[in-house]
Amino acid sequence: MRRSKHLLMFSAVAAFILVGAAAATRSHPQTTDVSATFNATQTRSHSRTCTEGSNTFRVTNARWRGTTTSTEPRLDGTLVLDTHAVLNVTTGDGWLTGTWRSRNVASAAHGNNVARSSARISAVIDNGNHLDGIANGDAHAPNARLLGNWSATVAADAITGELGSNAPVAPDNSALLYRGGCP
Repeated sequence: MRRSKHLLMFSAVAAFILVGAAAATRSHPQTTDVSATFNATQTRSHSRTCTEGSNTFRVTNARWRGTTTSTEPRLDGTLVLDTHAVLNVTTGDGWLTGTWRSRNVASAAHGNNVARSSARISAVIDNGNHLDGIANGDAHAPNARLLGNWSATVAADAITGELGSNAPVAPDNSALLYRGGCP
């Protein structure tokens, strides 16, 4: 009987410790407005075309490498975009999906905790070369979620754009880093 009582008491104390630790480590709600401008050059591309009715479609898989500039270290540095685009060449309309990966080279010199971001990107293509879409992913060191509007223009083998910027018309694009939630 005495042994059962001690075991029950030990279990209760352990449960309180676990609950206290979980409550202490819950992240507090936080949001931060962010923005970045970027430019990259196409380093790899493969395209094919097909015709459906009177429309010609071009499907392109590409890799773009360049830089992103931001006051937010997790969005500033080198940039790699991997994209899959389907463009109706006849109308100039289409869509793009892919990934965004940035890495702050300056923070890499200070240890393994590198400021960086990664996101899934989706966009609508208009006029054959203008992209408007959304980025949804993560930022690291410190950790946060990334959610934002982005726009870009493609000219030959170059892409130039912004994430969360208020151009060309405020508040055209917005982006934020966020974490946590209310208990």
